[in-house]
Amino acid sequence: MKENSNNEIMDDKLWMKSMMESVRKQPSENLSYRIMHQIETEQALTRAKPKVDKQRASSPLLDLRIFGLMYLVLLIAGVYFYMQGGKDALMTNTFLWTCIIISSIFSIYFLISTIDNSLRKKAKNKPSASE
Repeated sequence: MKENSNNEIMDDKLWMKSMMESVRKQPSENLSYRIMHQIETEQALTRAKPKVDKQRASSPLLDLRIFGLMYLVLLIAGVYFYMQGGKDALMTNTFLWTCIIISSIFSIYFLISTIDNSLRKKAKNKPSASE
């Protein structure tokens, strides 16, 4: 009985598949030609945009933002020390060394970024051997 019902199910599936295939519409012969022609036409009408490398504009004034940030950090440190110990806290060695370390870190960062920018400019302006 099970074998008979399995055969009927398979027959039903085959019948359904054959019905679906007979109903399916076939594309016309020149459809792919028309699609390709449309794609080529669109490509011909649209301009190819040149790819531009997005690099940040390098200038000494933009690099000096680092020092603005440094002064902001020094101001925050000064306010913190003033709130903790008053006017006398600003005259201690701890505050002095904190300011020196903060200034040194920002100055080293500025130095490294400036050297990196100049090396990039040299590499960019250097003519390559393949040209």
